[in-house]
Amino acid sequence: MNPVITFFLTCLLLLCAQGLPLSRSHKCKCSSGYVKKINPKLIQAEPHIFHPSVFCPRTEIIVTIRGNQEKCLNPESLLGKQILNRNMKRRAGSSSSTTTTTSTSTPHSTIGHHTTAPNSTSISTVL
Repeated sequence: MNPVITFFLTCLLLLCAQGLPLSRSHKCKCSSGYVKKINPKLIQAEPHIFHPSVFCPRTEIIVTIRGNQEKCLNPESLLGKQILNRNMKRRAGSSSSTTTTTSTSTPHSTIGHHTTAPNSTSISTVL
């Protein structure tokens, strides 16, 4: 086969296949709809939150209630908003606890006495 034709067909194949997901399933987990009300006391486990993705454009909240039944909760409902807010706060709290602080100090100061601990990079100034 001619190398030019082979190159053209390869480019055409790459352009057609670009951006296609491996799975063609665009099915949301909550395709059957949402329950109208759930008593929060019936929820047994931590809700599973699925944010919008390539496969489903909606935010979905799945809760497990007594009897190991999974129900889809409307994210726009009062309980759905509370679950999403609690999840966002938990994520914000965990990300702030993993941050580290660094301090820089100058080796010379015009005022004070410098003391340096062995094998330490920090310098404390006593006034």
